[in-house]
Amino acid sequence: MKKKLLCLVLVLGLILGNWQTINAAKKPSLSFKKLTLNVGQKKKIAIRNKNKKAVYTFRSSSRKIAAVSSKGVITAKKQGRAKITVMQKLKKGPKKSSKKIGVITVICKKKIIDRPSISPQPTNAPQVAPPSVPQNTPAVSPQTTPQATPQPTETPVPTPDLYTKKVMTVTVSDTELHSVEGNTCHVDMQYFTGEAAGEYLNGKIMGEGTVVIKDYKEGETRLCSRYMISGEDSEGKKCSMFIEDNGTIDESGKAVTKPIIITDSAALSWLETADLQGRITDQGDGTKTIDILWNESNTEPVSPPPVIRPDESQSYTNEIFTFTIDIGKTTSVTGSTGKASMIHFGGASDCANFKGNIVSDCVDTRLKFNGQIETLSARYILSGTDANGNPCKIYVENNGIDDNGMVTEPVIITDNPDFAWVENAKLHGTVSWSPKLTIHVATTK
Repeated sequence: MKKKLLCLVLVLGLILGNWQTINAAKKPSLSFKKLTLNVGQKKKIAIRNKNKKAVYTFRSSSRKIAAVSSKGVITAKKQGRAKITVMQKLKKGPKKSSKKIGVITVICKKKIIDRPSISPQPTNAPQVAPPSVPQNTPAVSPQTTPQATPQPTETPVPTPDLYTKKVMTVTVSDTELHSVEGNTCHVDMQYFTGEAAGEYLNGKIMGEGTVVIKDYKEGETRLCSRYMISGEDSEGKKCSMFIEDNGTIDESGKAVTKPIIITDSAALSWLETADLQGRITDQGDGTKTIDILWNESNTEPVSPPPVIRPDESQSYTNEIFTFTIDIGKTTSVTGSTGKASMIHFGGASDCANFKGNIVSDCVDTRLKFNGQIETLSARYILSGTDANGNPCKIYVENNGIDDNGMVTEPVIITDNPDFAWVENAKLHGTVSWSPKLTIHVATTK
């Protein structure tokens, strides 16, 4: 009986092992992860073991360098480096059934044009005889035609890198991604988790952070990430730290930021006024490293960003959107230069022009520096339908102040062609409580 049971266990183990091997073999994967193209060339992405019950989407980190179509055809646009992220989403299933298949690094090179080494002379150019030289006269007279002294070629001195002291490295892993393809730019709102390590701080990101990347079609790419870290400072004391990274991404994919830091650590309070720079490296596997570096040579304290007041000189009577907000938890940290608060919220819209819901947990970031009024910046994406019932998305970035009342100057990006004009319009935001917090977005007539 024991022998039969043992044989049965072995057979079941063999079957299970074979089943796992078959399943592993059927896992979708990319046929290549690195690609070099000359500008103008194209290449279609090949996915092995596609799931027939899923759809595949493709996203480029820089569409100006390497664009990718909805069918996975990569086109090299200009010299540089870009990364193509391939995602799989089940046609039927939960909303968060998306998963990453992989990332392709695309290197785009300039198209080489063969040029002749000597420019051809026109065939009909008149022939000019060389001037005759008298027999007793030297061809070159040192007194009349002095030879030019060759000038030494100066080698340009490279600009020294002033940001040499590493404060910390923040390693983040991508989670949820939401995007809007607007008329003026493409917006990605990427959520992430992660941790910080270094000489001065070690800890983890509280909940999730977000980075918003706005890739403007006219050429510029801007990013802004915000997150809160809980950990221990250089003296082993528990502390919290708010970090906001504002920066740009150049054509080669290099991202450089100017961090804003607020911390309740007495040992690290100097970081709030230090000359810092952030450099982001995409590891290509859904993770990124953010190295925060310090310019030790600059001993002048860096001032906080100035308050920008929304324009109130015009009459904003044409209301186009309203958004009802459900306020959630708040995380705050108070430092030596001010206070940072991150207010979580959800919400919806039920106005004439748009009906839909905020796609995920979003954050209103409040900064109150000493001697300044409080600023706010809330970023969120809604998915729903327009007045004609057509599906559309809206990205909202509500920037403003709270000075005994909230006033904002919103930025809106939408894939709805009927509202493409809103992206360039002068907008004004106000609030009401009836009974929930309601954001009113209006423009001039």
